[in-house]
Amino acid sequence: MREKIIIPWPVIASALFVFIFTNLFSYFIFSHIPHINDEIGYLFQAKTFKSGRLYSVSPCAKEFFNFSHIINNGKWYSQYTPGHPFLLLLGLFAGAPWIINPLLASLSIFLFYFLGKEIYDDRAGLLTAILASISPWFLVMSSTHLSHTSCMFFFALFLLFLFRSFDKPSVINGSLAGLGLGMAFLIRPYTALLLSVVFLILYAAKLFKNFRRISKNSMALGLVVILLISILLLYNKITNGNFFAMGYETRYGENHGIGFGKTGYTDIAHTPFLGIKQITRYIGSLNKHLFGWPLSSFFAIFPLFFFTRTNPNYRKKDLILFSGFLFLLLGLFFYWGTYILIGPRMVFEATPLLFLLSARGLTEIPNLITAKFKKINQARLKKVMVSVLIVFVAFAFFIHLPRYISPPDMEWYFDGFPKGYATATPCLHRTLQSLALQNSLVIIKVIYHPIEFFPYGWWGSGFLHNDPRLEGNIIYCRDKGSDYLDLFRCFPNRRIYLYFGTLERGMLVPMKAEANEIIYGDPISFDSPAKKYIELVDDPKKFFKPYSAEFENFLDKIYKQNHFY
Repeated sequence: MREKIIIPWPVIASALFVFIFTNLFSYFIFSHIPHINDEIGYLFQAKTFKSGRLYSVSPCAKEFFNFSHIINNGKWYSQYTPGHPFLLLLGLFAGAPWIINPLLASLSIFLFYFLGKEIYDDRAGLLTAILASISPWFLVMSSTHLSHTSCMFFFALFLLFLFRSFDKPSVINGSLAGLGLGMAFLIRPYTALLLSVVFLILYAAKLFKNFRRISKNSMALGLVVILLISILLLYNKITNGNFFAMGYETRYGENHGIGFGKTGYTDIAHTPFLGIKQITRYIGSLNKHLFGWPLSSFFAIFPLFFFTRTNPNYRKKDLILFSGFLFLLLGLFFYWGTYILIGPRMVFEATPLLFLLSARGLTEIPNLITAKFKKINQARLKKVMVSVLIVFVAFAFFIHLPRYISPPDMEWYFDGFPKGYATATPCLHRTLQSLALQNSLVIIKVIYHPIEFFPYGWWGSGFLHNDPRLEGNIIYCRDKGSDYLDLFRCFPNRRIYLYFGTLERGMLVPMKAEANEIIYGDPISFDSPAKKYIELVDDPKKFFKPYSAEFENFLDKIYKQNHFY
């Protein structure tokens, strides 16, 4: 007889809260669009899959369509592995690619509950699910289009059925563990490899001791993992030309890989010193954002450091989980790209381990305190702990989270999450749609782009709306500063405009080609009726606020003597 699965109502409530919160955050803060170049790349590849292809043919005048993390060498596709774009494809079929991460995050709450219950006990499972649901960082990250949430979900799936395989080494448990690990590898290979090493070593040790008992389980796990890794290798061969060539190497070259001496996007070679510096910053950011509690998000884990006093039945499991997290940090030490962006996002996949350890730490606090102070009543102590936790959660959501969304010292597009976060805004496309532009191509020239590592990433507000076949009513390209005639030759049936300005205000200028010469028309004005739109002006002086009448007169003379462009 099968055991009846009973899920406590707090777990169901937590999952529902996560789904609602992340959907609302995705709508009101991120406007249901990708913002970071990585997200835009994932969505572009999902659109490519939807067209029935693994890659598209590079467009005519392809240099105008260069974008960060997009390969454009005759084949036109994203540098990323296919796992996460495939999941976004499912969202595209539903008309809502933004719903994938909120859905996976809410389902993860159930995985966390069963994982805590499997490794420890019911109480730890319940606490793990609740702690995840009240983590502002977990909620914010799961509101994006990034691949970290999907990789985290499948890593948690792998852990759950791997630990279940220890007690019940069935084919189904092995297959599901393999599905989790294989999909995590298909989404973020390096992260999946780092996170799984410790647990695979543990599994191999048990297999060595009980080969006959675990053999079928291990074969199922191995075959599913091999199948999914084979899909990645075949995808690499078709797109990048080599089974073992990754997209980021095709896009940026060998210096984009793992190891000291690699420069990535920058001109600075990665060194052990930079590795230590970046990992230290990651731990500090994790301490700040994981739960958003005052002083430290690690309060719940601290009790586990009283190693000799914690539950001896769980010490080994604590160390195994903590080792998994440490191994991820060790791997990131060798990676040049461990930068803070929406918090320490490269370790987000390890949040199941951190939530489990935090839940374990909370369960140990009453035992540690009453062992030291024997007169304290445990029941009352637990009520005090619940009260303190409520205060901490209130601080996280009403003080920490607003500051996280919009810091008081926010100076540019990466400091908080305004409508133009990471230089992508929905307002530009929305404004041009309101003008009823028909069969148009808009060249985007953004005059403010301080990050030189991403010279192509600043027209993401347009590129994110392009489909791989360039069949939309409005398509976008970047400004090259010359050779506009190529665009007129390649797109003879489209009306071509130049958008010149910033993410908040700009000029939209019609263009024509006459006798191999570009003719600029009068700028189209559009006075923004609401914050959902940008302002289109007819004079470039309106980009600025002159600090004196003399300076304004000086600008007048400049613009009278020169073409605005």
